[in-house]
Amino acid sequence: MVLCPDWSILKIFGFGNGEEVLQPKLSHCRPQELTGHQDINGEAGDILYACYLSMARAGVAALQFWDKNSSKWGQAHMQARHAILKVFLSAGPEFCSLDYSKPDLSDLTVKIDRSKIISHGRPAVEKFLQKIQVYKATADFKAGKELYEGITAVDDFFANKVRPAVLAAAQPRKVFVQANTILEGDKVTLREYPATPEGMIQSYADREYI
Repeated sequence: MVLCPDWSILKIFGFGNGEEVLQPKLSHCRPQELTGHQDINGEAGDILYACYLSMARAGVAALQFWDKNSSKWGQAHMQARHAILKVFLSAGPEFCSLDYSKPDLSDLTVKIDRSKIISHGRPAVEKFLQKIQVYKATADFKAGKELYEGITAVDDFFANKVRPAVLAAAQPRKVFVQANTILEGDKVTLREYPATPEGMIQSYADREYI
């Protein structure tokens, strides 16, 4: 989230060409030391916006992996995604918000203001990471544990309002099934399988005879 807004890296992959505005990296740098900065509403800005919005959405969806009975997270990376969502929300509702109008939150919408990613979102994440790094560098386990457990704690709103809405809207876990190529004479054909457990088994079984 901190490194995403590096426009020069995005340009390496062909995003934002033609929109570059050259500005000095630092106030004391030589005139030739320049870096590309892009308009947040440009092509590179679309990628940055999608990156932040998808992470915010992942922080909400992560509640599927929080167990209400034990108040524990089932997967560490889901806990981390929820932490990042909380950091986004701490930057203020003008940057990140969870909007809804129905009591059951069935219309819950995650919103990110792309124009405030640089001014609000990135600094909030930088500040959070700086705290973690200081605690890590100084071996302050107690403070680090309190910080992380505090920000990933699931309060009543997330536990009893957001989580049920997330579970109700959850889709079945995707099944990725690999196709096989078959050589029939001098012709190569592709055999595909349905995205089901049976299709996955058949895909593996066929490899023994192809």
